[in-house]
Amino acid sequence: MDLFIDKLAQKLSSNETIKPSTTTDTKEIEDLKAKIEGYENLLQEIKLVNLKNMESAEKLNSLAGECRETASTATDAASAAKKAVADLAEISKNEDAKEDTDLFEKTSDVIHRENVKVYRNIQASIQSSLEDQTKTIVDSQTEVSKKNSTTFLKVMSVLIFIAVLSDIALKVLTILGIL
Repeated sequence: MDLFIDKLAQKLSSNETIKPSTTTDTKEIEDLKAKIEGYENLLQEIKLVNLKNMESAEKLNSLAGECRETASTATDAASAAKKAVADLAEISKNEDAKEDTDLFEKTSDVIHRENVKVYRNIQASIQSSLEDQTKTIVDSQTEVSKKNSTTFLKVMSVLIFIAVLSDIALKVLTILGIL
């Protein structure tokens, strides 16, 4: 009979040691699932920011293309003006070489000034668009990081609250003699 009671006591003690282990494992699994869900949410937000960045890059590329077209148009106009000046210089060569040279120099100066204006306008438009795009990207990344930190704090607060409640429950059960 004592042998039977000893075996029964061993089975009961082994079952008691298994129960806390499985509850601990269950809690760890739940914690891991919560972390995975959080990581998946972060990945979704990162994908959204990446899409916004790609859209900004496309806009920037289209602006750069427009600027290139404007620059090529200005270059074409400048070369046409130079050709016209050269033609005028050749025609008036017979009349007065000095007047032609002065006229050519004045025209070259005007063309140069116009080319510089076009270049500066293009440069200013690119810089302003880059500043706007950079600000948009920085703002969206700041917004995402704030959102992520508040989500993390909420999750941690809930987990700490649950841990404190379970500790209080264990102490109450110990005081009542249930555990």
